[in-house]
This record gives sequence, structure tokens and C-alpha cells, in this order.
Amino acid sequence: MKALALALLLVSVAVHASGQSPEVTDEPALPSDAELEAFLAEPSTTAEQAYRIGVRLFDAQRYEAAERAWLRAYSLGRDPTLLVAVADTRQRRGDGPGAVAMLEQYLTERPDAPDRASVEARVATLLQSPARLVVRSEESGHAILLDGAPTEKKTPATLEVKPGSHTVIVVGEGRQVGEQTVQVAYGEVRELDFSPQTPSDVIVEQTEETKLEAELAKEKEDTTIRRAVIATGSIAAGALVTGTVLGFLAVQKEEEYRNNPTSKTADRGERFALFADLSFGLAALSAITSFTLFMTHKNKRKRERETARLHIETRGAGATATLRF
Repeated sequence: MKALALALLLVSVAVHASGQSPEVTDEPALPSDAELEAFLAEPSTTAEQAYRIGVRLFDAQRYEAAERAWLRAYSLGRDPTLLVAVADTRQRRGDGPGAVAMLEQYLTERPDAPDRASVEARVATLLQSPARLVVRSEESGHAILLDGAPTEKKTPATLEVKPGSHTVIVVGEGRQVGEQTVQVAYGEVRELDFSPQTPSDVIVEQTEETKLEAELAKEKEDTTIRRAVIATGSIAAGALVTGTVLGFLAVQKEEEYRNNPTSKTADRGERFALFADLSFGLAALSAITSFTLFMTHKNKRKRERETARLHIETRGAGATATLRF
């Protein structure tokens, strides 16, 4: 039965490669992984057949299977352009280093490649691409720390990081903590799943000392912003009064000019009008500044209430995490 399935697969690929129309118009089903391995290991399989089945697998988004087919076609025909196709499959799977390796091998085997410039640009782009950490937890909405610093994202979330070693900590319900340290390369995608059973050397606690320090810092910031809002609001009010007075004087001078038109009266009226406009402009600018400071600070406090803030303090060989909502 297995031999029969393999024979049918060889016939379907041969028909597809030759461009002939089979009696049945429907395209033959794609092989399973086991059938593909048997087909690629068959001595009669040609590089063209392996390439064609790889194209179909790639179109079906079966990138690992397509890579196996194209690597087999490359081993049979030694066509360097197949290395670029293999790089495509690896890049689609988030394997940046693997894609770069194939592209560099292509340039080595084909030094006179007409697309050398575009391939080199592609390699340079891949080398600069960040890695991505996909962080998930059993229950969504958990706070995430990256290398000891709190992020604004909550699980599930994707974090872009530089290549290298990174530690991710997930905190939920104040005490459920998970910690994982991973090594990632450029362009790599790593999935991290957290549960209450995820091991961690981090202890979550909320100390009175840290809470007091946070409250004092918050009160100091609130006082500073409040003073700034009052100061800019006072400037706006004073400038508005000044502009009103100057505007009234400008109207008076205009009336005097109508009754006794002199250059002195005209000049004074124009100066009063100019200073009135400047005062109104200053009042508007100060009012906008005061309102912006107030709303920005208000929104910041709202975000802080909604987002858990986690601070890591190193103590001896371990670490203590202080959680504040």
C-alpha cells in the first residue's frame, strides 16, 4: 500500500513538472510528512520533481516541508538559486540566522550573482532585525518585566528585543510569579508560556518602606505639577485682565481719534491695540499650557492605577520584587 501511494505521488509530480494535463482536473493532494520523506528518498526522484513539490508545499505554508524538498533538489542539482528559496522558508518561520546562512552560502557559490546587491541588502536588513519574545500566561492581563524593568504591556504580548540574553518575569494577582531567561538571535521568534508552576527565584512582596517612598515621590510630583498649573493659570488670568484693560484703552483712543484726529492719538491707540493682542495671545498660550499639564498628569495617574509597577531590588544572591498597583 505504501509503495502504491509513493508511485501515485511520483506520477502526480511528474505530470505537474511536464506541464501535461491529467485526466482528473483536480490537483493531487499534498503528501504527508512521511510520504514526502519517502518521495525525497526515492532514487528516481529528480531535482525538478523535488523543486516542484517544494513550490506547492511553500504555497500551502508548509515551510519546513518545503525546505526539505528544496534542500533535496539542491543536493541533486546543485543549483545555488535554491539556497535563496530555502532562505525564504527559514525567514517565514522566524529563523533569521538560518536565512542569513543560506543567503551567504548562495553568494559564496555564485560570486557573479546578478542579484548580489539585493541579496546583500537583504542580509544587512536581517542582521539588524530585532528578536521577538511572545509572552503568554494561563490568564491574560498579567504584568511583564523585561530584564528587571516593567513594560507597559500585559500578557499576551509580543516584545521586540535586541539579540542576546534576556530575562522575562510575569506577575499576576500580586504573588504568582514566573521567570524565564532565554538567549535569542537576530530575527528569532521565541515563545514563552508562563503558569503558576513556572520556576522563579523572585519573591514578590510589598514593603512599607518602598510604599512610603513611592507615596512621597508621588506627592512631590503632584505638588510640582499643581504649582505649575496654578502658575500658568494665574499668568493666563493676569494676561486676560491686562488684555481687556488695554483693549478698553484702545477703544477709548479710537473714540478720541474720531473726535480729534491727531497722529499722537493714533499712535497711542495702535500701541494699546498691539499690547492688548499680545496679552490675549499670552493668556491663550498660558491657559493651554495649564490645561495640558493638568490633563497629562491626570492621565498618567490613571495609567498608574491600571498598570502594575514592579521594582526589582537585588538582595544578596536573590532578588526581591516590590509590586505596586
